[in-house]
Amino acid sequence: MPCGWHSGATLLFERPHHRRVARVLQALDGPRLRERGCLFGGGTAIALRFGEYRESVDIDFLVSDLAVYRQLRQEMTGIDGLATVTRADAVPLTQAGELRADQYGIRTRVQVDDQPIKFEIVFEARMGLQVPGKADELCGVPTLTPLDMAASKLLANSDCWADDGVFSRDLIDLAMMKPSLALLRDAVAKAEGAYGAAVRRDLQRAIERMRERTGWLERCMQVMGVAGTQAQVWQQIRALRRVLT
Repeated sequence: MPCGWHSGATLLFERPHHRRVARVLQALDGPRLRERGCLFGGGTAIALRFGEYRESVDIDFLVSDLAVYRQLRQEMTGIDGLATVTRADAVPLTQAGELRADQYGIRTRVQVDDQPIKFEIVFEARMGLQVPGKADELCGVPTLTPLDMAASKLLANSDCWADDGVFSRDLIDLAMMKPSLALLRDAVAKAEGAYGAAVRRDLQRAIERMRERTGWLERCMQVMGVAGTQAQVWQQIRALRRVLT
C-alpha cells in the first residue's frame, strides 16, 4: 500500500500535507493497533486510499470495542501518552497542546514541520467494525475496510448533510470511493442498523441539495482542493442514486 514517507521504492503522496500525515502514520505501531482493532478512518484515510482526490488534514482512528477503548484511554492519559501507540524504534511524535479524553474520544495534536495535525481516536459506539484484511493498510497502519468507510460516511452524512461548514465532504468522499452497487447496499444496510430509514432519506437530501444549489459543488471542490472537473465529481455523486431505487 502507498505511503508518503520516502523509503526506497515507496510511493510518495503528491500533496505536501498528506506527506506530513504519512510521517505520523509511519511512527505508529501498526501491528499493535491492528491487534486492538484501532483503525485509521475518516476522510483522510479515504482520500489517501482512493488517489488523493482531495486534501484532508486530520488523522482519525476508530475503535468499536468498549474494553479496548477504555484501555487505550487509560494508557494514553497516563505518563506514556502518545508513546502508547507509537513504535519503540520510531522518532517520537511531537505533541502540540494537551491530550484530552472523554467518553467519545481521545484527542490531541501532533506537530510536523511546524504544522499541527489533529490526532483523534474515536469510540465508535453505533456499529461494530470489521477486521481489516491485508489490503486494508496505509503506511503500516490498519484502516477501516471499504464497507466500514462507506458506512461511516453514510452516518456522517446523516449527521451533517445540511451543515454548510462541512462543504458536503461526506457525500463527496462516499462518491469518490466509487463503491460498487453491492458494496453501497451493504454499507446502507449496516448504517441503517444505527440510524434506520434516515440513512437513505438523508443521502437523497444531500444529493438533491448538491444538484439544486447553483455553484455549491464548485465551492466545495475549491475549499477542499478536490481534483478533477465538476462534471466528473457530479457523475460519481449521481451514481450514488442507484442505491435509492
